[in-house]
Order: sequence, then C-alpha cells, then structure tokens
Amino acid sequence: MVYHSAFNNAPGQRLLCGFSLLPVKTAFKGPALRAQPSDVDIIDETLDYFKANVLFRSFEVKGGADRVLIYLTLYAHQCLSKMVEKSKGDAEKLLFQLAIENFSIPGDKAFALGGFVSNPSNRAEADQVRQYLTQLRQETGKRLIERVYATNEMKPSKWWVCFVKRKFMNTTL
Repeated sequence: MVYHSAFNNAPGQRLLCGFSLLPVKTAFKGPALRAQPSDVDIIDETLDYFKANVLFRSFEVKGGADRVLIYLTLYAHQCLSKMVEKSKGDAEKLLFQLAIENFSIPGDKAFALGGFVSNPSNRAEADQVRQYLTQLRQETGKRLIERVYATNEMKPSKWWVCFVKRKFMNTTL
C-alpha cells in the first residue's frame, strides 16, 4: 500500500495549481512558510517514504499534499539518477544546478504531472508555483545528499542508488 501524506488533512491549506503550500524547514527563499526545526515537513515525509513509494506504479491522490509528495518523489528519483558515481561535493554542485535550472511547471506541455494538477490561472500564480517548486527542489536536494552520503562522502549509498532503476508511476520529471 502506498504511503500518503499526513498533511492532506491539515487545516487552512492554500493551494497553488493543486499543490498544497506547506511549511518547510528551509533557509532557501520562497513562498513556503518556515516550519519549526523539530517538526516533520513534507520533505522529511518524502524522503522517509521514498523507498516504499517508488515501487508503486499508481498513486491515488487524496489531497494537495499528496501532489507535492508525488512531485518530490519524482524529483528525488531524478536527483539519485544524477548522483550515481559522484562524490558528495560533486553531487552538491550538480543538485544545486538541477534545482535552479529552468524546469517545467503546471501548464507547460512537458510537465510530467499534467493530469494531477491544474494550470495556473495567471502569470503571478505561475511565478509563485515556480518559486515554490524551486524552494522545494533546493531543500530536497540538500537533505537527500545528507542521507545518501551519510556513511561515505566519496561514494553514494548503494541502498539509495539501487532505486534509480525503478520508475515511480512509470514517469520521470
């Protein structure tokens, strides 16, 4: 059974193109509110559930937080595929560039989750979605590196890299 986000039931969530705008423990600039350092946020949830969720080909969306979880799982998979055979320092540089590069957002033809999210209603919402996803991508890359290189800074953990061969929901970003 696939793991869903605990933030689906959180009260007062604002949505951006179907994504829940959730608090995140981060120092990166963006529209997400700052979470307390002791709290579990959507990125912690994504990385905790990654190894189990990546095995599934379908995912029933139960809320906006699940859409964020799906997007971050796909992004973590993309990051892992870039980290293979890289040292920690090289991976940090590579993932920072990956996080800030020009990527598809809802409404773009190439966006992987087109059926799961709605298109932005105007240019301001599109800009805000791009900022939010960039903020999430930067923080996810940073935390993923800490987990993947926890035991050896010269080589990624085989217990993370082995999931590169799997395709979550048969799609990639």
